[in-house]
This record gives sequence, structure tokens and C-alpha cells, in this order.
Amino acid sequence: MSKILDSCLKISAPNGLKIWLTSEISKKDFENIFPFFPDPSSEVLPKETILLKKARQRLVYLAKAIGLPANKAVVKLFPLRNPFSKLKYRKYALQEFINYHHAIKRKVPVPKIYAYIEKRSFGFVTGSGIIVEYLDQKQDLLDIAKIKDDYCSAAKLGIPALVMFYNSGAMHIDARDENIFVSNDGLDDKFTVIDWQYACFHSPRSSWMLEHLAAFFIRNAPSDERSKLLKDWLYELHNQADYSIEFSVFVKRVNELLRARQSVRARQKLRPTN
Repeated sequence: MSKILDSCLKISAPNGLKIWLTSEISKKDFENIFPFFPDPSSEVLPKETILLKKARQRLVYLAKAIGLPANKAVVKLFPLRNPFSKLKYRKYALQEFINYHHAIKRKVPVPKIYAYIEKRSFGFVTGSGIIVEYLDQKQDLLDIAKIKDDYCSAAKLGIPALVMFYNSGAMHIDARDENIFVSNDGLDDKFTVIDWQYACFHSPRSSWMLEHLAAFFIRNAPSDERSKLLKDWLYELHNQADYSIEFSVFVKRVNELLRARQSVRARQKLRPTN
């Protein structure tokens, strides 16, 4: 982790805030774009921002960022409240920041990463966050499915992403429709994948990875689409991945995995099915 942070430009700001800038943005541009730096310890949505997601110890919003693509940026913060979270702060924004860099090394398309931010009080990290590119011309697969009124058609646009995970050994852990973005019209086959907090990395084309990726995607799709995905969608995934295991065995393994709901920790320690 330290090597990646050491390659960034570190800025110290008031009130215990520290910022690490990547090569995607200069200090001067960052200070001009964000005259008031995000406070990763606060759960209050700043003025003139658009809420994207709010959950326990997580706040994601769209901020004005004049000079960046679409003049916007996505700010993802982890306000840490309890002592255990503060002690384990590395598993939040810092881990996602590191995982983004590992994904880039494996040539997986991800948003541009501008900064990692961290706030301390009396030596404890009270919040951390990342600032990433806003994908102006792209939408996630779930939104595209709603526009098309055809979930399976939209889901097929995400198959190249799952194949790339398999080929590169980048186990995203949360590879579902809401985290895979493609062009608004669905015609551009280039994809971008967000939300890398829980990712882990293995040898390319580890045979067990594809079945786990397929099962997780299907499990998180609308329940009434499951039977369709287990047919045409799964067959297309099997073909595009040039998977060595015959299709009937692949389907059987995916069905077995669908019966077991795995925790995040379990998915980070995945092993081949029997």
C-alpha cells in the first residue's frame, strides 16, 4: 500500500485532513476545482451536491468540479464512527484506492482516480474517501435495462467485463449490474467498472473464477430474470470466455453456487467448486 501512496503527491490541509493526489490531477488544479475540500468524517451532504448513495459509514455524492470531464466528480466517503472501524480504517477508502490501482495494472477499465483523502483526530482516522471520475457518457446495466425494458439484453453488455475479470484474474467481488457501466446508447462495447473496495486478485484464467462471477451476477439480478440468464446469457458468457469446462458442467456449478449466499469475506476467500 505504501508504494502506491508514495507515488502520489501528499497535501496537508487544516483540521487533520490529508490528501494524496494521483498523476491524473495537479495540486493547482485540485485546489481550484475543490476550494472546500470534502470532509470524510461528516455524514452531512454538502451544499450544491447530488446524493448518489448513502448507507452505514458510506456517503457517495456528485460534486461540481469545473475543469474535469462534465465538470463533475464523484466523491465517495467513509465516515468512521465506532473505535473498531477507526482501527480498521485501511479496509475502507484506502483499500479501494489501492484496488483501483491493481485493476489498472491488470488493464481493467476503471474511472480515473484523482485522490485519496483521510482525516485524523487524536491519532485516529475518523473518515476516509476517494475522488474519482464522473462517467458522463455511460450508464450502469440496470439503468440501461430499464430503458430497454429488456434485462437480459442489457446484461449481455456486461459479459465482456466478466470475461476480462476472468482473463486478468481481477476478482471484483461485487460484479453486478449496478457496477458495470457502458455507453448510454449501448452501442459502444467499451465498459468501465466502479466500486473496487472488496476486490482481490488471482492468477489469470483461474478456472473457478468464472463460475463464481456468473453466479454472483445472476443472484443480484431481478429474480424473475434468473431462468433466462441461466440459459442464453450464461451460454454467451461461456462462449466469450472460451471456457475449457463443458457448458453442462458449468451450468451445474453455477446452480450450486446460487444456492449458497456468501458473505463478502467468504467471496474474498473463494475456491473452486467441487
